[in-house]
Order: sequence, then C-alpha cells, then structure tokens
Amino acid sequence: MSDRVPIVGRLLLAVCALVFLGVIGRVAQLQIEPDERLSGNVGLRQSVRFENPVRGEIFDRRGRVIASTRFAKRVFVDPTRFSDETGEGVVKLAAALGIDPAEVGQRIVSRMAANEAAKVEAEQSGEKPKLIQYVSIGDPIESDAVEAVRELKLPGVYFEDLPVREYPAMDQLANLLGLVGAEHSGLLGFEYAFDEQLTGERGEGAYVRDASRRPLWIEPGTWKPAKAGGDVRMSLDLELQRIAVEELHRGIMEADAAGGRLVMADPQTGEILAIVDLVRDIPGLLEIPLIPEDQKRQPGYQLRVGRYDTIPDDENLGVHPALAKNRCVEHLYEPGSSFKPFIWATVTEAGKATPDEVFNTENGVWRTSYGRHIEDVTRRPEMTWREVLVNSSNIGMIKATERLSFKEVRDKVLELGFGKPTRIGLSTESAGAVTSSKDWSKYTQTSIAFGHEVGVTPVQILRAFGAFAREDEFAGTVVDLRLTGVGEEEPIVAKRVFGEEVSHLVRGALVDVASKAEINLEHTTGEGGWKYTMFGKSGTADVPVGPAPKGFKYPVARIGYYEGQYNSSFIAGAPFDHPRLTVVVVIDDPGPELIRQKHHYGSWVAAPVARRVLERSLEYLGVEPDITQESEEDPALAHAGE
Repeated sequence: MSDRVPIVGRLLLAVCALVFLGVIGRVAQLQIEPDERLSGNVGLRQSVRFENPVRGEIFDRRGRVIASTRFAKRVFVDPTRFSDETGEGVVKLAAALGIDPAEVGQRIVSRMAANEAAKVEAEQSGEKPKLIQYVSIGDPIESDAVEAVRELKLPGVYFEDLPVREYPAMDQLANLLGLVGAEHSGLLGFEYAFDEQLTGERGEGAYVRDASRRPLWIEPGTWKPAKAGGDVRMSLDLELQRIAVEELHRGIMEADAAGGRLVMADPQTGEILAIVDLVRDIPGLLEIPLIPEDQKRQPGYQLRVGRYDTIPDDENLGVHPALAKNRCVEHLYEPGSSFKPFIWATVTEAGKATPDEVFNTENGVWRTSYGRHIEDVTRRPEMTWREVLVNSSNIGMIKATERLSFKEVRDKVLELGFGKPTRIGLSTESAGAVTSSKDWSKYTQTSIAFGHEVGVTPVQILRAFGAFAREDEFAGTVVDLRLTGVGEEEPIVAKRVFGEEVSHLVRGALVDVASKAEINLEHTTGEGGWKYTMFGKSGTADVPVGPAPKGFKYPVARIGYYEGQYNSSFIAGAPFDHPRLTVVVVIDDPGPELIRQKHHYGSWVAAPVARRVLERSLEYLGVEPDITQESEEDPALAHAGE
C-alpha cells in the first residue's frame, strides 16, 4: 500500500504536466494561427489612457487672478440605458439644468433613434452594432444643479468632471485675454500667446484589458502623471487697467466719440501696465457704399454728407468679446503732430537746427517749393526752433526737415521701431506703415514732418516715446515693450536712438505743450491742482478711409480721408524729473459739435484723459508729487528752459 501512493502521485503529476503542455500548445496555436471565428477578437490586450494637465493660471503684476481653472460637473446621457417613453424624464432633466426641453430631447432622442437603426442594420449584416453611448447635455453646472439632477435618479444619466476656465477680469481685459478651445488650448490673446507655458504636460498610462475592454491591471512604472501648466505673471496691473477704462470711457462720452484707445507703460522697464480699446455704438452712422470691382463708376457720383462709421466692423465681437480685435495693436492711425518730437529730435541731433534758431513761419500760411499749401494753427511770423515744437508749427517742421536727406529721415523712422511690430506677444499685431524708399518723395518728406503718410499703432508710438522718458545715461534710449513682468535678475536691453542732451531738450519743450492742454482743461472743467508735472504732445489727423474689401471698390475714384472726421491723440509722461509712467490716448472721431467749436484737437479731447490717468495712477503707485501746491511758481514754466 505504501509503495502504491508514490506511483499514483507520479502518474497524476505526469497527467497534469501533459494537460498543461497541451493548454500551452493550444494557446500558442491560437496565437500563431487562430480559428477564423476568433480572429476578430485577437490582438494586443493593452490600452493607453491619457490625462490632460490642469492649465496654468494668469496673474497681474501684483498677483491678482486674471485667468484660472476649476473643475465642474457636466451631465451626459447613455442613450442605451436611458428610457423615457413619456418624455417626462427629458422635461425634468431640462428643468434641473435650466435648458430648453426641446433642445435636450432633440439631442437624446436623435441618438436613441440612431441606435435603433444601427441595431436593425447589424441584424441584417450579422455584425455587432456600434451604438452611441455618450451624449453631452449643456455646459458644466454648479453644485445646486448637480444635486437637482441626482435627485431625479434617471437611468442612463451621469456626470463627468470638466475643467472650466474662469476670467474674473473679463470686463476689463476681454479683447486681451482670448479664450481656450474644447481641448483647453489657447485661442487668441494671452491664452494663445502663452499657450505653451500654460498647457503643461499630458499624463499617460498603459493598462491590460479584457476582451470587453475593461481594465484588468496596470503594470508598475507605466503610469506617468500629468504635469500642471506653469503660471504666467503679466505686466498689467488690474487697478491701473480699471483707472484707464474709467477715464477713457469718460473721455469718449465727453467727446461724443466713436471710440478710444489707451496704452500705459513703465518707460524704464518697458512693461505695459494698462491697455484699453473701447468702441461706442452711435446710431445713424453712414457707411461708404461699395460696388463690384467689374462695375463701372457713375460719372458725377457724390457721397452723402454726414458722419461716417470710421471704425471697421469686427465680426468676432458678436461671437464673444474675448475674440474681438484689439485696435491698440491692430489698427493704424496717422499720429499727426504727436509724431513731431521724433522728427524734431532727428533734425536737432543731426545739427541741422538749434533750439534758438529763428525760423520764418510765414504768419501761418505757406506754399512749399512744389506748391503744396500748408497752414499752422498758431500763426506767427517767426518762431525759434524750440517754439516750432511747442507751438506745433507745420511750416517750421517742414522747413527744418527739408535740410535732411530722404534716407536720413526714413532710416530714423525705422530705427524708432515704426514699420515693424513691437512683438509684445499678441499674434494679430500690425507692423504699421512706412513709405518704401523707392516711393519716398518730397511730398512724403513734407508729410512725415508733421506726422502724416505714416501709419502707427498706439503701442509703437509709446515705445518710441520712451526715448524722452528714460533717466540719466539711459535718456535717449528705448526698451522693447512687454506684457509679462520683469524678473528681479532679468537684464533690460536698451537701444540708443537719440543722445541724452537731445532727449532732455525734447522733454523740457513738451512740458510747455502739456501746460497749454492743462490750461484748456482748467478753463473748460475747472480741474486743476495737479500733483505731478506732465510732459506730452498732442496730435490731430484726418481718418484715412483705407482700401475697399476684396472684390469691391468705392463708387468714387479717389477717397483718401473721411471728410471732417479725425483721430485726436495725446502722448505723455510724468513726473518730469523721474518719469514713472508714459501713456498714449487716441480718441477716435470726436463728435461734430466739438469740430464746429474747434475743440476736437488732441489737446482738448485726449490730453484730459492722459492727465487724469497719469494723476490717478501715480497716486495709486505711491509716487511722491513733484508739484508743491503752495509754490507760487508754475511748475511747467520752471522746467520750460530745460
């Protein structure tokens, strides 16, 4: 008996070994040459699941949240499990979500019908039906709506977690922020400009699944978690942005204007602190008619007399304010007299005129050597070269600019950054417009002297103006503008465009210009008692019509400018001795009544906005006042000879 036990054990072991080998052989045979009935289900039983990263946050320079991500629940329905013959479930679900029942019913019922059709088709073909098992319903919802849906206990109704991008400062920064798309990738604005930094890295992991694609296990070391996107600190200050929005809106309304633009920066670092673009809806504005390109113009056709819409329509604005164009970087304007400081400095540095040289300004009416009629607003028989800038004499500017070659003027305009984008990071930025060297003529040379025949954006001219607002040995240099904050250890690269002495001469003259605008403001509003000495220059220019849309032309052969409609601007900095801020304000198309009163100029409509923005902003920043109210000496006159 004792001898038989080991023998039986060995026999059982041998049988088990044979069975195991048979199973292994069968598995190998099925893997190498499977039966036709199994071939459709054979394959690698491994899947990869991805995890999207949380998008980084955007802050202003002081750490206030501009854009952030949170997670919320969204309802989805599995039509294969949803049963609602009476339609009562759809009505209840729609009520809990605050959505039109017809919209909810259409989404669910259409998929249920598609599934039934797929089943019939599968029965006919003998294949497994491919059914729709996911239908999203509405947008992400808040916690109270989640509880309301849960209480319904409807079969086939589930929740999914989705990232939601929130913008606490949307009202102030709409056309700067942009949006994120379905995959949380940036669309325009900041979201697009800093998308790579904000996106982070996607996580992924491989897992083994069964024939029904259900997870079985995860191999150790195969899971790589998602890495959250990095945060971005912008140079903008939300409080300064609020001040800029308030004052620009006030200026637009007081001027009965069609819109306005404002950019404010720190001239020492190039950081943009506020950037605003507002458009006002004015009923009854006229549109210049268009005719097809192949249609002949009617002889003697006259455009209607009236106020035309000078701001191009923006279709994206109707989709979402965050997708709208930002005219501070996209739309050009002729700067007019606010361009004169750059030409004045160019002439002076070239040694072609000195501040005390006297120019014959022809009592304000003159014709150039080639017969072009020129007028001055301030009409005097003669002015010093410094007074030419202070009084904004077109005649004096032209006469001095004629002493330079075409190349000298054009090269300096390009050196100042006009004719190319500032590359602050917004993808839709315009390069501006500077006449090519082959097309540059004596007419161009005359026009450029008083800020015409050059198209600029507010950010371009503000960057160049920094040459007159930088301190000490950096006076006469410019730095690139930027939308992100400057790090403590980050070097600031400056480019010299003018000498220190010329830069100080311009700044001293511009104090006198600003004081004239402040006198206008005091007379019209009673405002005064300023704490900071402002220096700046106004500009007023006709609004160019621009080319007709593709495939069309205007019914009149030549339409250069809108008749009697202007862009009025003012560019300024403060305080005088140690400039902390620079700002440019453009008031688009001041109203007809101001034009009738001759109060549509930049010194009347744009300078007050710049004055109030600088005053409020410098107080907010805690900058020490440079004007003592008890002093009997006019601070503007104290700097006039510098």
